[in-house]
Amino acid sequence: MEITILSQGKDEMEILVKGETHTLMNIIKATLLEDPRIETAFYDVKRLSNSVEREPVLYIKTMPGEKPIEILKDVADKIMVMCDDFSAAFTEAVQKQ
Repeated sequence: MEITILSQGKDEMEILVKGETHTLMNIIKATLLEDPRIETAFYDVKRLSNSVEREPVLYIKTMPGEKPIEILKDVADKIMVMCDDFSAAFTEAVQKQ
């Protein structure tokens, strides 16, 4: 995975998440949209001018005064906790069999 910030303003940013698919992008988008500091978040799979491949581009717009980078860091941490919780629950379920 390679992440490039394509544009950034006070309350919005656009990032390229090279090498990822809908699987990760849907989790990121859904978790962002759960955050009350987010006005909108979506991604599109685009063919950038310098590439023949299609890559996902994530767009985030925050509520006024909120910092997109900080919210995205918080969301990444939240997703990691969710993955850890799932892993622990799955391990427990497997051990019960």
